[in-house]
Amino acid sequence: MKRVKADLLWLLLIAFIVNFAVIHGRKFPVGGTGGDTLIHMAMIRGIYLGRNPFLDQHYNVFPNWYPFLYHILIAFLAKITRYSIWDLMIWTPLVFSVFMTYAWYKLGESLNEEYGGLVLGSLSFLILKRHLFPNPKELITIFLPLFYLELLNSQRYKSSRRYTLLAGMILGLTLLTHSLAIALLSSVLIYGLLKTDRKLLKVATLGLIISLPFYVNIIINKEVTPKAIEDIYFHEQTDTIFTKLRGIVPSLYFVPLWLFGLYSMYRGKDKDKNSEIVLAMMLGISISIIFPELLKSFKIFIFSRRFFIPLKYTYLIVYFYGIQSILSYLPKSLPKKVFALLFSFIFIIYGSITFIEYNYSSYYSLSTYHNFEELTLLGLQNYSKGVIKVSEWLIQNSKRDDYLIGHPLTIGEYIAAFTGRPVVAVTYGHGNPFLDMRRRRIDTEEFFMTPSKRKEIIQKYGIKYVILCPLTQKYYNVTVENFERDEFRIVFQWDEFYILETKK
Repeated sequence: MKRVKADLLWLLLIAFIVNFAVIHGRKFPVGGTGGDTLIHMAMIRGIYLGRNPFLDQHYNVFPNWYPFLYHILIAFLAKITRYSIWDLMIWTPLVFSVFMTYAWYKLGESLNEEYGGLVLGSLSFLILKRHLFPNPKELITIFLPLFYLELLNSQRYKSSRRYTLLAGMILGLTLLTHSLAIALLSSVLIYGLLKTDRKLLKVATLGLIISLPFYVNIIINKEVTPKAIEDIYFHEQTDTIFTKLRGIVPSLYFVPLWLFGLYSMYRGKDKDKNSEIVLAMMLGISISIIFPELLKSFKIFIFSRRFFIPLKYTYLIVYFYGIQSILSYLPKSLPKKVFALLFSFIFIIYGSITFIEYNYSSYYSLSTYHNFEELTLLGLQNYSKGVIKVSEWLIQNSKRDDYLIGHPLTIGEYIAAFTGRPVVAVTYGHGNPFLDMRRRRIDTEEFFMTPSKRKEIIQKYGIKYVILCPLTQKYYNVTVENFERDEFRIVFQWDEFYILETKK
């Protein structure tokens, strides 16, 4: 049995301690006050309850628009460990960060057996911040180095069928984790075609085959073809050719090391096949980022800034080559491992400090050290406690697929996340771009503001329960008195929160 190296154990221990220091004392997941974290929690809960992962977990209709590997993984862990999804989304970032450090260490070890694992494992601390919010992109920090490891192995060894198979499988799993992996797929495919390299083409083909059912499901079942996403991140202002070109360059204080690393890789690419492949992948990802600009003149909008994520992670390899080149200039009398340890110490300290600072400077993180029910959300004193009370009643008294209608924020984020029950609409910017989200929000508004249309909308979606809360009163100007007793029955009331059951 191969002995585990001491430097690997130290790196894993430090990664654990740094993450434990910020996670210990959390009462709910980062981002649990609203937004993406709750959207992902609802997806996890729907799958946990046994719903088909190819269904949109918010609406219980085809297709699911978000690659679902992360959601299946957390749902599976909840089943086998009996831990709540709530707790798992608090603690899995710690687990994923440790696995991330291990994966980058193994990649570094394959690039330089003497000190590569130590240096690249330490460099992984620079992306520790990606594990603050629990979401699918956490898995990219693990899959990407493993993908590069097997891809490089497939090119390094003549008997490479196993490595080619593993690289293709990891690429497929990455595609089932987040759509940003499309940049990896296109890079491998184009590079393989240009080089007429059968191994690379096999990797791309296998990755595509594994993820194909997900994308075919979208093509077959889409209601609309999205001309543009619901833009809550101001992509039209931020996703421009200038921001993309600027984004390809790393942070200013890493530019010298980045340039030196690129120079070292380019200079040694004829002797080092690894350098050539990594350079080709970075070029391919960069093209994937910039190419959509050419489509804007045809009214085709693809906001490709997400592709920066695998590119910036790949830069860790560039930094490694820069350090390796610096160490190569040292006199032979000086131990390179000692200087590699010095570089590693710098990256660990810098990465840990920026991660901790990021945690304690973010409202989304600071709020998690308080009980969720005690928070004042949206300026409403009892809102957080109310959505908990409503969710508890629904879990105990409703069925998995009972449809809810209410204000999209209340039911689409909080109650869907806490119960897994399907809803008519979620908030703007968080819905399925392949479903007619605009129509769903209009139907919600008409349901509350036009009583004559309620019966039609109930039948359209199969609505079982109506959720009234301070937001329905504020935005739709309705209260429980606006619902006829012969058509709706009050089954739950707490403060300004009501659950009405529709009478069929």
